[in-house]
Amino acid sequence: MKIGILFSGQGAQYPGMMKDLYEAESAAKELFDAADAALGRKISAICFEGSQEDLNLTHNTQPCMLAGDLAAAMVLKAHGITADAVAGFSLGEYAALAYAGAISWGEVFPIVQIRADAMQAAVAPGVGAMAAFVGASAEQVEDICAKVSQGYVVAANYNSPVQTVVSGSKEGVDEACELAAAAGLRCMKLAVSAPFHCALMEPAAKTLEEKFRTISFRDPSVPVYMNVDGRAVTDGGVLAGLLVRQAKSPVRWVQTLENMRADGIDTFIECGAGKTLSGLVKKTLKGVKILRVENLKTLQSTLEELNDRA
Repeated sequence: MKIGILFSGQGAQYPGMMKDLYEAESAAKELFDAADAALGRKISAICFEGSQEDLNLTHNTQPCMLAGDLAAAMVLKAHGITADAVAGFSLGEYAALAYAGAISWGEVFPIVQIRADAMQAAVAPGVGAMAAFVGASAEQVEDICAKVSQGYVVAANYNSPVQTVVSGSKEGVDEACELAAAAGLRCMKLAVSAPFHCALMEPAAKTLEEKFRTISFRDPSVPVYMNVDGRAVTDGGVLAGLLVRQAKSPVRWVQTLENMRADGIDTFIECGAGKTLSGLVKKTLKGVKILRVENLKTLQSTLEELNDRA
């Protein structure tokens, strides 16, 4: 058995997330306390007591999701379950790097806060948009984006063989959805605060590039499969450049999962709020075990499953 831990991205947040793990597992409490200290504000209180509106503010969402991702993984580690490889979806990539020791907890939370604020500031509210194509191939989505004549739109998240998300200007995304409807394809606008993973995020990428000049990434202790090309990285020297590109480039999640499977990963554990990544694994790979940890119930179920397979 080879375990790959997957870290959730922005969008799966909900009020009270991770609270029972925090109260029952010292590893989760330690992580949230470290996050609060690193940021100088109570991220834990926003996760446990904040409203959905509070959590949906990008300023809060990204550090909250990061804390939840890492808390779940640290609880697993406390129970003797460690990863042979890791990957994270968009924001989750920072959790993957922190898990692998490429960056410390004290460094990763301030960086993610800078990332969140820079991404929100890159495009004025209402200017950008994102939409998900469901049941269409990536090639069909790319063809529709190429036909858009108003504004700007590109494929931004290659989530599964039957789901691709586009990102760009509101006009471009609206026209892409109209073209999709005319072609009999299903397209749904997403409730997001900015058009992530496209060229409109160039200002945020530049902010991150400046910040990374003050950070020295270490070599990850396990392979980290990166969003921009789905390839495994073990050299800390290339991480800053890949993270800068990630802010304005598509998330190639299908390639990421396929490469992990090709390298022998047969058990995938999603750490963090929600079960989005578990669903994407199911749609992309056959013959693998899919588990997750976001609360005490899923923790217990995952531990029992792993003990049965050991």
